[in-house]
Formats: sequence, structure tokens, C-alpha cells
Amino acid sequence: MSIGIGVIGCGVRGQHSYELALAALPQCQVRAVSQYPGASPAMFEGKDAESHARKYAQRLGAEYCPDHTDLLQRGDVQVVSLMCEPRAAPALVEDCCRAGKHIVRDKPMCLDLPGADRIVAAVEGCDSELLLTLGTRFSPTLRPAARRLIAGDIGELLTATFTYLQAGGPLDGFLGSPGYVEAVGGGEVTNFGHYAIDYLLWIAGAPVATVYATMGSYFYADYQDAGMEDLGQLMLRFSNGVLGTVITGRTTTSPRPESYFRLDLTGTAGSIQCDSQDECVLLSRSAPQPQSTGIGGIPAMLRAFLTAIEAGEPSPITARDGREVLRVLKAAYRSAAEGCAVNLQTTS
Repeated sequence: MSIGIGVIGCGVRGQHSYELALAALPQCQVRAVSQYPGASPAMFEGKDAESHARKYAQRLGAEYCPDHTDLLQRGDVQVVSLMCEPRAAPALVEDCCRAGKHIVRDKPMCLDLPGADRIVAAVEGCDSELLLTLGTRFSPTLRPAARRLIAGDIGELLTATFTYLQAGGPLDGFLGSPGYVEAVGGGEVTNFGHYAIDYLLWIAGAPVATVYATMGSYFYADYQDAGMEDLGQLMLRFSNGVLGTVITGRTTTSPRPESYFRLDLTGTAGSIQCDSQDECVLLSRSAPQPQSTGIGGIPAMLRAFLTAIEAGEPSPITARDGREVLRVLKAAYRSAAEGCAVNLQTTS
């Protein structure tokens, strides 16, 4: 299957240019690039959005479309890499769905729960599929842990602790600002907590019932001035009794751009330990068993999405998954602000 890729939004801070990973797959080619209307200046940090998009299209050997609706009318584009700011995402997803395009969307999926509801309704009301790029599910280290858990190798899951940190400080040229927080919906707990929360929701197999969270600006003066957190801890109780802990954010330690994660699962018959050094160890009544790693998480995730499209099957990570992560995150921010646990069973 030959797949044409269109890009809406490029040069946006915090978006990860998944069209480049798609273009690395043999069946994909980037055909067109466009920006989107009303982009927040904080997300472009002084760049001229249109001239940046023109240069980016030229770099990719693609056509530049001044109006994103022209890109959506192209018959040679089947999948849109939607790399816009979260605030703009609901309307652009609706545009993509009306045009019959499949969507690859980076996190945060959108700014708030009403926006998430719009995205879910748009995707589920058409024949398009949306992939939310929460690649921890496809990590060559973390995916074997999920398989071990499903196979019953550690019995019934009791606790899950996930530390997911980005090291080395902010990217070059980035300054925390109220405009950034307004456009994204939060700071580094939003940026990196998505990955850990989605993975724990996936393996727990149940929604979060209560959240207690603490957050703060510990490392960077500009974050403190902007009221933007750089580190947070979330304590989660799932509706099936599983207890979860997430530690996430952006630290000053170790060289950039390395990320660090560690996952510890404890069950009634053993435990599993995984880390970012590609080690996954099963500790049970038998000897520890290192697990082999496979293809990188991002290519595996994108291939799974394209396979689902071809087979007419649902996306491996859906808009509803994104809404549920956002629901937990919003409750976490409320908990941190109010200094108490938030009961999600009483909220939609």
C-alpha cells in the first residue's frame, strides 16, 4: 500500500514531527506541508510560521499549501501528521475527518476535556482513524513487560511504579512562559506524564478512581516565573484496586537529549523490572529472565497503525485513550492545586 503523508503544523514547540518517522517507512511519502490558522506565537518562539513551513516542505521534497484545507482536498494524501498546538487540535481533527483523512497526532491530544470530546466524536463519527503517539506501549523494553503480565507470569498485578524523566534540561532556546502553558495546558507533567499514565492505564486494564498529586518548579527560574511545573508525582488508585505511582518531568541531570525511565511491577507471584537501558527482568519463583528487545518503539507503533488502516481495524492508540489520559492529568493538576485527592469516579 502506497501512502501519501500530509503535514499540518511544523516547527511547533513540543511536537515531534512524526512525518519524518513515517517517511522512513518504505510505503510512505510526504506529499504536502501546511501551517494552520491562528497559531500561538509562544509555540513558534520568534520563527515566522509560514516561511518556516515553506522551507520545511522544500526540505522534504513536498508541496507547500498556504491553506491547510487545500492539503486536505488532495487525493494523494491519505494520512495527516497533525503537529499543531493542543489548543488548535479539535477543529483541525474535525477538518481532517470531514476530508476522510487518517490522523497521526502527538500528545497532548488537545487542551481540555471538551476538546477531547470533540475529537472523539469526530473520529468515531467517520471512517478515519487517529493514532495518538504514546509510544511507551510499543517500547521494545516495556512491551515485553506487558506480555509477561498478561501471561500471568507475576500473578495478579498489585502495584505499578513508573518513573519517566527527560534529562539535561530544556531544549535549546526554550523559555517557559504563560503563553506556552496556555497553549499546551500545562508544563512538563503534561509533556511527559502522558506516556507513563497511558502505559499504566493500559496494563492495569481499569480506569483511575482517585488521584493525589504534587508538582513544583524546582530547577528553572523561567518555569517558576511562568507558573510552570518541571517535576511532579502522581499517586493513582485504579478502580480494580491496582496502586500506581508516576514520577515525571524534566530534570537537569545527565546529558541531553536522553530520557530516563524505570518501571517496577509487583504482582501476587513475582515482579518485573524494566529500564531505559533496554533491560526487562522477570523476578519470580524461577531465576531472573532478561527479555530480548525488538524494533524501536516509534517505527513499531507507526507500522501497527498503518496495518490497522489497511485492515480496516481500529487504531492501536485511540482518541478515547487520549481523553482518558487527559482526564487523569486534569485531576492531577486539580489535586496539586487543592492539596487533596481527587475522586474521578464522580467526574465524567
